[in-house]
Amino acid sequence: MFEKTYKVDFFDANGAYLGHKRVRHGRNAQSPIPPKPPKGYRFDHWEPQVAYVLADTRTTAVYAKKEYLVTFLSETGAVLKQDYVEHGCDAEPPYYYSKQRCQTPTWNGRLTNIQRATVFCAIFDAAIA
Repeated sequence: MFEKTYKVDFFDANGAYLGHKRVRHGRNAQSPIPPKPPKGYRFDHWEPQVAYVLADTRTTAVYAKKEYLVTFLSETGAVLKQDYVEHGCDAEPPYYYSKQRCQTPTWNGRLTNIQRATVFCAIFDAAIA
């Protein structure tokens, strides 16, 4: 008996053709290796999904911005805050006030344009108010 098959075409997010797969009725299409995403993004999924294929289908790679874990530490090394920050966005430090030093800290790095997992440590001026 002849089993119906369908063509699933794969495209990157810019519309470039990546190839196709033939799929039997009701089966899942085997995806090709996802295309390399733009800087700061990661491959997320194919849209529409190619599970239980019932017709010829065109599917496109969907990317998501990378996220990085940013950690803020007190001067003693205690974790004050952890948060995920999207690639290229700014980290938001926690409000922190040292009763021992009677001041708020500066942080040991740039809080802007985060591009990797980062740990910031509280730094206080040597002079105590």
